[in-house]
Amino acid sequence: MVSAAKVSEWLQVVGTFGVILSLIFVGLQMRQTHEIALSATYQARTDTAVELSMGPISSPEYLSGIAKIFSGDEDSLTREEHVALVWEFLALMAVWENNHLQYELGFLSEEHWRRNEKSMKCLFELPFYRDKYSVPDVRESFATVVAERLRQATENPTGCRLVTFPDFE
Repeated sequence: MVSAAKVSEWLQVVGTFGVILSLIFVGLQMRQTHEIALSATYQARTDTAVELSMGPISSPEYLSGIAKIFSGDEDSLTREEHVALVWEFLALMAVWENNHLQYELGFLSEEHWRRNEKSMKCLFELPFYRDKYSVPDVRESFATVVAERLRQATENPTGCRLVTFPDFE
């Protein structure tokens, strides 16, 4: 005959295993939830990037303005071109600030954030953006990153381009 103490010990062992299995299951659910959140974040970022890229294509002011900047003729920018370029720049800054926050929170990979920093530095290598830029109302940690990219673009330009245009004559 099995004593009550033995039954109690076995029930405790079974209960312990049950708790351990429950914790493992909760951990797996948390991991899956995190992966879903990452996927949703990347999808939202992709949607934003596509929307941001498509906007200027429909703006003749932006297209002619960016062509002037890349050809070194920014002195001939019209007011409308200048406004279009500034609004596009502010939209890029908003996306980069969001990406920086996502990076700080662990939702954006180091590799992806480094590509953002490189793009930012390349943009600041263009005199129009470097000379006209002032830090908008952004989080302090992001403002520090922007200031560093501005410094690098000024002190150590690499001649990188976000987009390479053929020379049209």
